[in-house]
Order: sequence, then structure tokens, then C-alpha cells
Amino acid sequence: MSTALVASVLLVGAALAGGPVGTPGAPEAAVAAPQWPVPQPFPVPDDPSETLADLPPGSEYVALGDSYSAGYGLRHPTGLPVAACAQSGEDFPHRVAARFGLDLTDVTCAGATSEDVRDRTQFRGAPPQVEALSRSTRLVTLTIGGNDADLFGTAASCLALSASGPVFSGRNAPSCRSTLVRDGLDTLDAKIQGRVALGIAETLADVRRAAPNAEVVLLGYPAIFPDAEHTPATGCFRAAVDLSTLAGQFPDDTYPFTDTDVRWLHGVQEQLDQVGRDAARAAGVTFLDVFADTQAHSACARRDAYVEGISLDSLGGFSQIDLQPGALHPNRTGVRYLTDRTSDVLRRAFD
Repeated sequence: MSTALVASVLLVGAALAGGPVGTPGAPEAAVAAPQWPVPQPFPVPDDPSETLADLPPGSEYVALGDSYSAGYGLRHPTGLPVAACAQSGEDFPHRVAARFGLDLTDVTCAGATSEDVRDRTQFRGAPPQVEALSRSTRLVTLTIGGNDADLFGTAASCLALSASGPVFSGRNAPSCRSTLVRDGLDTLDAKIQGRVALGIAETLADVRRAAPNAEVVLLGYPAIFPDAEHTPATGCFRAAVDLSTLAGQFPDDTYPFTDTDVRWLHGVQEQLDQVGRDAARAAGVTFLDVFADTQAHSACARRDAYVEGISLDSLGGFSQIDLQPGALHPNRTGVRYLTDRTSDVLRRAFD
């Protein structure tokens, strides 16, 4: 590999080590956005295409959660609750509200953790999300836990030069797993089983208290890393840098993870899915499992993927290299899937 290309790879690793996928903007740059409602591509009609017997049009629906609910990387930014949240009017809450004629307040925000939902101001102008709830709220949806576990930040730091490594940011480590599993202890799994599980449980308890009359739906995360059955025999690896990088161009929709890390990160995501399921059961709320059903549609898939692969951007002649918005997040096909699955849950709960 040429010296210039090696240098660009090192810059990618340095840039990606700085923060998780889907965490935009600095808090001090955030300012309060206009109040609801705002123009968006899925307006709530007076005569919706579908109605629910026990959730009539105009019922109050509040969407909480992180970038997987906010539609990070999609078009039509709402600027809500602040522009730094990177919320899209194409996200699944807007689509669900339009389908059933619900009165939506969408406070989803990319980068949100359980604390940001419960009791922390994530950005100036974006107070704790739970403050949007009330006794009149009839429906709440949320995705949470991924940023508590730093799953997306870990994945961003696992980009590799080949299917056998090394990873960009790992000081020639053959894989991310080799740096995060120490003496048989998986540090990321330990975090999920402890702090993350507790954070999800506390969040659901606070949501239930703030919206006692609401149906609460906790969505799991769609597959980013596939199981063995849906991993091609030749592996998933698609390089994020190649000879075209010398000219400042990067391949689109890549999947630059080692075979070892695909298996390991699938297991990590499986554990995150399980603690979400367990927390929902303990809190008496509905858990929508989308992980199992999307194994064939992870970012590894070359066709019909629900999750975007990795595409890199270069600014200033490699002075800054970052992931394009939406990397490892649901694409428009994935958001339509989440909309349909959420709608199925609502039909069972309210019809």
C-alpha cells in the first residue's frame, strides 16, 4: 500500500476514534427549534388511511429515543427538538402518525442515551425527553440503549484494512475483539449486562410514571451485524479505502469489518437486544423485536439491506475524514420496515 494511502487510513482511524456514529454537532451550537407542528413529508391528514378503534385520530403520540428513531441520515430535517439532533421528517414516528392520524410530538435525537431521555439536557434547547409526556399521552415509542453501550462508537472504531485486520485505530490490532476481550472478560458485554440494562430499566420506569395512560413500545435495533446463517461464505468485508482514495474518493456502501468482529459484534448486539427485551418485560411494556427478523437485511447484505453501510467523506485533503451521515443506520427501506412492524403492534394493541 502506498505511503499516501497509509496516511489516509491513519487519519480515518483518528477521526473515527473521536465519537460514536450518529452523534452530530457540539452542544453549545444547538439552539431551540420552532414548536410543533412543523412542515414535513408525512403530514397528518384529517382523514387518515387507517384508523384504530381505541386510538382515534388526534390521539397524543410522543416519540422518544436516539438516532434509530430520529431517522439520522435521511432527508427532510425537522430541526427538532434542535437542529443538532439530526431528526428527519422521514423517520418512522412521522410515518406512523400519518398512517393513523395521530398528534405527534417527536423529541427523538441522535446520540441520545438513557440519561438524555430521563433527566439530562442533551443539547441547549433539548430538555430531557420525558418532559414531553403527560397523562394525556396515549402512545409512546422509543429506541434506547445503543449509545449507553457505545455500540455505534465501538463499531466506528472497528473499521479494518482487510477481513483479517488490522483495524484502523487499534495500533495494528488484528480486530476490535482482541482489544476489548481481556483475559476472557468481554468488557462491552459486561457494560451491557450492568449499566446499560439498568439504564433501560430506569428509563422505562420513568416513561411509565410520566405517561400512565399510554401504550409504551420499546423497539429493538435491526441487525447491523448478521448471524452465521446470513453471513456469506466469502464473508462480509467490503473495503472502505482503495486506490481511488489517493484521489480523495472513497468507495460507497462498504462494510470494512474483520470476520472476527462481525461475529463478535453480532453477539454484542444480541446481548443488547436481550437486555431490552428483559427490561420491557419487567416494566410491563411492549418489546418490538426487529433484530431476529432482519438478519438477512443487515449492512452486510449487498441487496435489500435495511441498514446503510459505511461511506467515508474527506474534507480539506484528508485533514478531516468522517463517516457520511446515516452510516450503520436504517435507510429508507429500513424505516418503512420499522413503520410496518410498529403499525402491526398498534393494530394488536388498539384495534
